[in-house]
Amino acid sequence: MGTVLFVCVENTFRSVLSEALFNAAAPTGWRAESAGVQATATINPLVPGLLREIGIELGPKKPRLVTPEMTARATRVVTFGCLDRCPIGAREKSEDWPIPGATGKTMDELRTIRDELRRRVAELSTRLEASTVSAKPS
Repeated sequence: MGTVLFVCVENTFRSVLSEALFNAAAPTGWRAESAGVQATATINPLVPGLLREIGIELGPKKPRLVTPEMTARATRVVTFGCLDRCPIGAREKSEDWPIPGATGKTMDELRTIRDELRRRVAELSTRLEASTVSAKPS
C-alpha cells in the first residue's frame, strides 16, 4: 500500500519515535521508515526506554540520511520543521508536525513529546486507512 517517511534534522529522536510508533500499529499494507537531513552517528539513548515504557521494543537502529530515492518511494512524508531541507519531491506529499526536539528536556517533557507523537501517529494511521478503504473499487 504505502510508506510513511518521518524526517527530522538528525534522525535521533522525533523521527525514530514516530517510525517505531507507526510500525507498532500500522494499517494493513503500510510501513514507516525514518531519516534525517543531517543524520548523526547514533540515536538518542533515551528513545529505547521511552518506547519500552509503552510496550514497544525498538531493536537496532542507526540514523540515516534522507535521500531523493526515499522521498520518491514514500507515499507520505512527515517532517519536523525541516521540510525546506528535504529532497525534491517531499513537499507534494508532506505534512509538518511542529513538535519540539529532545535537547534540554526533562524525562517528563520527553514523555509528553512521545505521547503527542503517539496521538498524531494514531490519527495519521486512521487517515491513511480511511483513504485506502475509499480508494478500493466497490
